[in-house]
Amino acid sequence: MGRVIEQGGILKALRRQAREARAVALEQIDEPTPGHQEVLLEVRHCGVCGSDLHVYLNHKGYESVLPQVTLGHEWAGVVVGWGDGVDRWQEGQAATMIALQGCLGDDCHYCSGGLTQLCPERRVQGLHLDGAMAERIVVDDRYLLPLPTDIDTVAASLTEPLSVADHCINDCSEIESGDRVVICGPGVIGILCALMARQRGANVVITGIEADEPVRLATAKKIGFETMTVGEGHPSLTEQLAEKAIDVLVDASGASQVLEEAAGIVRPDGTICVVALYPERVTLDFNVLVRNQVDLRTCYASSRPNYEKAIKYLHAGEIPIEDLVRIYPLEEGLRAFEEAERQEVLKPILAC
Repeated sequence: MGRVIEQGGILKALRRQAREARAVALEQIDEPTPGHQEVLLEVRHCGVCGSDLHVYLNHKGYESVLPQVTLGHEWAGVVVGWGDGVDRWQEGQAATMIALQGCLGDDCHYCSGGLTQLCPERRVQGLHLDGAMAERIVVDDRYLLPLPTDIDTVAASLTEPLSVADHCINDCSEIESGDRVVICGPGVIGILCALMARQRGANVVITGIEADEPVRLATAKKIGFETMTVGEGHPSLTEQLAEKAIDVLVDASGASQVLEEAAGIVRPDGTICVVALYPERVTLDFNVLVRNQVDLRTCYASSRPNYEKAIKYLHAGEIPIEDLVRIYPLEEGLRAFEEAERQEVLKPILAC
């Protein structure tokens, strides 16, 4: 038997209105009803992701996102009800969601092999079906993860981006203690990658452009990282790192020129790991990569084990949450998007 409580109300939700720039508004919607194997949750906190910002600005590469949809895929909340076929939850239990959802079929090569983020049928809840920038959300029980009872839901709302950083650094980069690591791009993914690399004992430098200095690079310095500013009016990253042997370069910037320059920055037999997506084609000199035997790797999103490790990191207090986030009421969600667009905030979190 399902258990649904306090239903039939009108809720607030921050929704995309159309495939147009800045076509996002706060709406009133009917409360969702959980169906078979679905859980109804009250959203406590929901992060504004870089993907949400790209959708807000209607950028190229996000054509698959629904024209009308409630945004939000980085969140934490508590269970308030469920439909038939659900028997593992209690009212008030805290949970978070695996955002990029594979089919989970036994005959799916990727899902059965633990690479659900590569499933051909994958979707992101919050882009391809209604997400968590709302007071309540319905989620397929298969994609929910329980949270420790005493975890802060502000911290827990960073589970998804931290899982991406964990996959990048711990699964794809092979960083070892003492390695010199450069993280290009001081957005929240870049900074979380830097924190994961430092946890492995690496010596980490974070780079960004002049526009990153007031908030992003300033935050990186505050939490103990060496930083470098590149771009117009500054020496190139190659020049600034000329005397340093770089073992691993992680590109979280999405700037094609960074990746083009990377081949000449890492040492022979070093590693370039790409966690960013790019708005245009990137040209690489593969002769340099081959002659220096540079290992070029990519990583995409994350899977359940990365989420589970991220929850442990967050619960243990290993991430300096207060230095990274700024809280906005759901009613001020548009201001959060506007300030994120102007890079006045590193990580906006909506209190839903």
